[in-house]
Amino acid sequence: MSTLTMGKQSRLNLGGKRGNSIRRTKRSSTGPLTGAGQFVMRIIMTLLTLSFVAVLGVGLLYGYRFITSHPYFNLKEIHVTGNNRLSYGDILSSGKVSLGLNCLDMNVGEVEENLFANPWIQSIVVRREFPNRLRIDVVEKVPMFWLRQGDGLYFADNTGKVIAPMHPGEISSLPVLEIADDLEDGSAVLAGILKKIDEKQTPFTQAQAAWIKLTSAHEVEIFLDGPGLTIRLSMDRWEVQLERLKVVWRDLMRRGEFKSAAIIAASGEKIWVKKRPAKS
Repeated sequence: MSTLTMGKQSRLNLGGKRGNSIRRTKRSSTGPLTGAGQFVMRIIMTLLTLSFVAVLGVGLLYGYRFITSHPYFNLKEIHVTGNNRLSYGDILSSGKVSLGLNCLDMNVGEVEENLFANPWIQSIVVRREFPNRLRIDVVEKVPMFWLRQGDGLYFADNTGKVIAPMHPGEISSLPVLEIADDLEDGSAVLAGILKKIDEKQTPFTQAQAAWIKLTSAHEVEIFLDGPGLTIRLSMDRWEVQLERLKVVWRDLMRRGEFKSAAIIAASGEKIWVKKRPAKS
């Protein structure tokens, strides 16, 4: 029987390969910026941003000054429409605009505000038309009456509101308006009557009216200059009374008695006619 002899050189070594060994490696010393480095970098980026903004601001300011002073944008035309009482020169003077102003440098809002300060302006639209034109569209207030206040005579609108004082030399054929101080609905009644006249729903025109009074007795008196006739209506249900007055007016015309009438008055459910004194 033979025996197996194992020498020192025949030992089995487990885990002897280098590939099976586990090694720890150190982290690289070159990584993200430290706190101090990040702070410095933020300062640098901020300075660069501020520099860029400053350069951009200077450029914009220079560009603005350039275009607002360049003669290419100076106003060469100013068109005004809708003006009747006010002249072209009045509009430009009130708006404080003139040819030669820079179209871009001009403040349209200020021009409109200046024009609204004129008492005859009802509404206004101002538009720039580049590069060198300006358009002004005007709606003027329309005077309907002369109104006495103290010793002065004023133009008034269809509600009796004062527009502007009447100056010497101004010529206009308008009825004189008188409104009692204690009337609260006088303006509404007056505007309603004028609307009826304008729509030709009355037997007379405004041109025939010499004066209109809204009295403290809550009545409307209209004196017609042509026929010399006074019309009197109660302000309560004045529209109904006006229709009744028209019936009586037509009846007087049909019977040939209209010229003898001095007053036609309507109040409540009644209407009466006062005739002129018979000539001796």
